[in-house]
Amino acid sequence: MALVWLIIAVTVTLTATIGALRAATRSLVPLALPLALLLGAAGLCYLISGTKTGGYLPGIVGALLCLLLLVAAGGLVLGAAGRWLYDRLSHAAAGSGPVALWDVWLLGGLGALAVLLSAME
Repeated sequence: MALVWLIIAVTVTLTATIGALRAATRSLVPLALPLALLLGAAGLCYLISGTKTGGYLPGIVGALLCLLLLVAAGGLVLGAAGRWLYDRLSHAAAGSGPVALWDVWLLGGLGALAVLLSAME
């Protein structure tokens, strides 16, 4: 059970950091692509898990991965909201967002892996 909570904690920490970095530009446009990737992959996992039949607890892996991706999307929004609150309270100047798309590739890979595991179940 501790491993499950560790996976969730790492996911929320990583996505909250990405959300804060993306929200540093004070624009929601850089935040839209990672959020769309996570929500789209969660929707695909949910649809795939609903089509599974037979076996013991059919579709459970897809449903759990869907929940993990929704938690990741929540972490992304939490990080962006925290950055927005920090900017409002400290009157800091707008920063620059990440130039490289490493975070989009990371979240896209996480979503693709979740969809693949969901389909392989």
